Amino acid sequence: MKMNLERLRKGTLKLLILEALNDNPMHAYEIIKSIEKKFHGIYKPRPGSLYPVLKQLIESGMITVEEKDDKKIYIITDKGKEAFNKMKTEMKNVFTKNNQYRKLVNQLFEIGLIIYNFRDKLSEEDYEKINNIINGCKNEIEDLLNKLK
Repeated sequence: MKMNLERLRKGTLKLLILEALNDNPMHAYEIIKSIEKKFHGIYKPRPGSLYPVLKQLIESGMITVEEKDDKKIYIITDKGKEAFNKMKTEMKNVFTKNNQYRKLVNQLFEIGLIIYNFRDKLSEEDYEKINNIINGCKNEIEDLLNKLK
């Protein structure tokens, strides 16, 4: 399960990086900030997650790197723009063709926003309780889905 989740995260991060660079070339720090802004601070990729994906995108020819003032600037290529547009279309199709899936994803995002809005008021005990609730839900959902196999 973790391996598939990790692939999903990397695929999503790849899409988010291409989306950020589709607007204009950026330094790695700017890419991180762009993604963080898109998610209103709820998600911020770590450099340890970002750099391997950047390397993969460079190797696949989807982005290039230029050095200016001893800093790397990442630039999307035509191949990267094509891949980004294809991924964006695929994502749009998933959300428009399956209304129930979209509802589930929206609910998960809303839970994230609720927790984010109360983040400064929550104690360690509150976070632990919420984490236990979410783990219980995750386990129930996983059990339900495993019965479908």
